[in-house]
This record gives sequence, C-alpha cells and structure tokens, in this order.
Amino acid sequence: MKKCKTWLMTAVMAFAVMIASAVPAFAEDDKSLLDEIKERGVLVVGTSPDFPPSEFIDPSKTGQDQYVGSDMELARYIAEKLGVELQIEASSFDTVLANISTGQIDLAITGLAYTPARAESMEMSIGYNVDEESESSGHGILIRAEDAETYTSFEALDGAKIAAQTGSLQEMFTKDQLPNCEIQSISSIDDGVALLKNGTVDGVASAWTTGNQYVTNNPELAMMEQKFDNTEEYAGTRVGAPKGETELIEAVNDILEEVNELGLYEQWSDEAIELNNSLTSVDSSGGFFSTCVQIVQEYWGLLLQGLLITLGLAAVTVLFGTLIGSVVAFLYLLKNPITHFICTAYVEVLRGTPLLLQLWLFITVFSTLTGGEMPMLVSVIIALIINSSAYVAEIIRSGLQSVDKGQTEAAKSLGMSNKNTMLKIIMPQAVKNILPALGNEFISMVKETSLASTFFIGELMTVNSVIKSAIYKSIEPLVIVGIIYFIVTFTLSKFVKYIERRMSVSD
Repeated sequence: MKKCKTWLMTAVMAFAVMIASAVPAFAEDDKSLLDEIKERGVLVVGTSPDFPPSEFIDPSKTGQDQYVGSDMELARYIAEKLGVELQIEASSFDTVLANISTGQIDLAITGLAYTPARAESMEMSIGYNVDEESESSGHGILIRAEDAETYTSFEALDGAKIAAQTGSLQEMFTKDQLPNCEIQSISSIDDGVALLKNGTVDGVASAWTTGNQYVTNNPELAMMEQKFDNTEEYAGTRVGAPKGETELIEAVNDILEEVNELGLYEQWSDEAIELNNSLTSVDSSGGFFSTCVQIVQEYWGLLLQGLLITLGLAAVTVLFGTLIGSVVAFLYLLKNPITHFICTAYVEVLRGTPLLLQLWLFITVFSTLTGGEMPMLVSVIIALIINSSAYVAEIIRSGLQSVDKGQTEAAKSLGMSNKNTMLKIIMPQAVKNILPALGNEFISMVKETSLASTFFIGELMTVNSVIKSAIYKSIEPLVIVGIIYFIVTFTLSKFVKYIERRMSVSD
C-alpha cells in the first residue's frame, strides 16, 4: 500500500511539472513581444520597490502611483515612448529575475546591473546612469561608523563578513575583489543593514547612492571611501527583457540613448533622492522606543491596511479551503479505491511540499495559462486556498472518523438512510471536533500569509518592507509588525479555546 501511494504521488508531481514546463511551448506564436505589448496597449514592468532612490514606495499614494523613484520614472518614460500604458508588478528582486526568465513580465527595471549569468538568461539593454566619474556612481561597502578608522581599505576587510544581495552585481564584486571575506547572502539591502546594525556582519555591499541614503538616515553607519573596481562592461544600470526578444530590447535601447543624451536619468535621480528624504520623517535620536512610537503614529493607516489584508486573506483562504477540503474529505471516505488514492495524493503532496514552493508553482502556471492576464493577488489567493484545503480535508476527515462507529450502526438499525445518518447523527457530533481545529487553521493562515510578501500584495510583511524602505530602519518595523501578529494570533487563540470550553460544557 505504501509503495502504491508513493508511486502515485510521484506520478502526480511529475505530471504537474510536465504541464508547467509544457505550457509555454503551446503558448508560443510568431508574434514578437513588442507587437503584443502594442496590441494590448500595456507594458508590464517588474520591479523590487525596496531599493531607494531607484525604486521605492510612497506610502502616501495608492495603486500604480505609489511606485516611485528614478527607475519608475524611466519605466513611465519608456511606456510613453512606446505609446502604451504602464503596469508595474512589484515583487522581491529574485522574483523579478525569475518572472523575466519565464516571460511573466515584459521588462525588468529594478536597479539591474550587467552580469554574464544574467546576460545568458535574458536580453539586456545598453547602460543608463553610466557616469562613472560622478561621486554618486559605483558600488562600495556600507559599514558601521565606529569601524571607519579600522576599515580604511579593502585590504583591512580580510576575514570580515560582508553581506551581499543574492545574484546582484555587488555580490559578484565582493567575490572577485574581496576573496578573503566571508559572504553572507541576503534577499534585500534592508536585511543586510539590519545584520550590520546588530553586529552579525561587518559590512554590506551596496550601490553607492543607496548606501549613502542609508548613511544620511542612520548616523551610526558610513560608506568606505574605496569603491569596487567597475569595468566598462559592468558600468551603468540595465533593463532586462525575456530571452530572444531582441526587437523589444532594440526599441528600449533607442529610448535609453535619448535618455542618456538628454541627461534625464540624473534629473529623475535627484528628484527621487529629494522625495525619499522628504518621506523619511522619523527621528531616531530619541532611542528605540521613541522611534517605534513615531513609526506607529506616521504609518498607522498603512499598518491597519496591512492587518486587514492579512486577516482578509486568511479568512478567504480558510472559507474556500473548507469548501474544497470538505469535498476531498468526503471523497476520501467513500469506499472507492480510485477516489481514495487521488485524495490521498492531493493531501500528501500539498502537505509535503513548502507553501512558498506552491505559491511559485501556481503563480507561474496561472500566469502562463492566462498569458499574464491573471492578477498576482488572485494567483496568490488561489494557491493559499489549495494549500489550506489539504489541511482542512484532514481536519474534517479526522473529525468525522472520531465519531464512534456505534452511532452509525445505531442509526442504521433504526432504518435511517446514509444521508440522514451523516447529516443528523455524525455531523453534529463531528462539528465539535472540527470547529476548534478550523480556528487553529485560521490562526496558522494569518501567519502563513506572510510568505505572500514575496509578491508584494499588501499584507503586513509587505507593509514592513515598505516602511523599512521609506525610513531606512530595519529592526523597529519588524518589532512593530511582530507585535501586531502576536496580538492578533494570541487573541484568536484565546477565542478558539473559549469556543472549545463552551462546546465541552454543552456535552
């Protein structure tokens, strides 16, 4: 039996992978991506809005207008020149790179630097923001101000631990030019700064402009004077397009040549720095507690919005997960070996694989099937529902099976049908076991939705990223969001225990 189940689950996973990999092949046609963009009238640009002043979020705005920065101005300029509307898809940096490789976005404009590995996986434009003589250009190491006299040159960093964003140009520079350093991989500069402040790492590899923005807003930090050697090959920032879309990248190159000639990007960069500094109104001189209070006062609306989205996601997920899970549970209990094995495979595969992996898989498949038309939020919700349904199916199955078999036998002896036995005898007793467990599943989903922050859909952890990028503080927003999570889950857990007590009294 175990071998049969294992074989079936392996077959299901293999089939899913085959479908996911095969779908793009069926979606191909002779039309270029540039023609498709002009036909649909929308240019979809992926970005990671946690890299000020190039791309960040203005909390005072909503929708597409909230994405600001020099790169976002460039994206709007490119869309205008192509004669189409702009649609910005926000996600983490590595998600942007993955989405451009799978064709889920048209262009990646996210502080993208040239590397040989990236050039193999995507089309890359000519460079913009290429003035290497400018004091604000290049890449360097962000350190603690107290270490400035110690780390006066790269040679002094021998043996130091340097944080660098995974897959970034700074990571490549660190590996090549600081071979005696230990590299700590991070997903964002915010994470690296947090590690730097608490002493976990000795430095953070950063673009010079971004690093100086952190220094401006964190007096305890400083930039090393020495910069990484940056050859002409790696100079400037690039726009990425799906591999093979040479017509689109040539059109982008024509626009970038105009941007470079007119000096537009430098103008956008100066405006972005000014805007970002105006948003950073939190004064940290009063200490940790004072900073947290200011953050709550300044961003309470954003935090409340994130909390409501988190609770809404959890509620919708558990509600529809319960409907699907109920069907799976009842099919599982049927005396049909085929449905039994299918439901077993469904539950075991979903419970046996990470939720983040499922989010990636479902979002990729849905986006490919719909030609990128399905909104990211809808894809995330569907993935969460499907994941939750597997756990709910187990809750309902175990709840139904917990009712003594003698109840069923007694009902049948009285001449009751199977339907009436289930509805009037089994279900009322099983509900007392199922409801508290569903409450716990809701509490779990409140926390699990944090994984959706990878795709910037607005829940609490996304709000945490927005605030970190706006105020250049990492620990304080995390603590505030953590307290909110704790208050919500603690309250819900007490409510679930109250329901359990009430039900036990009714017995």
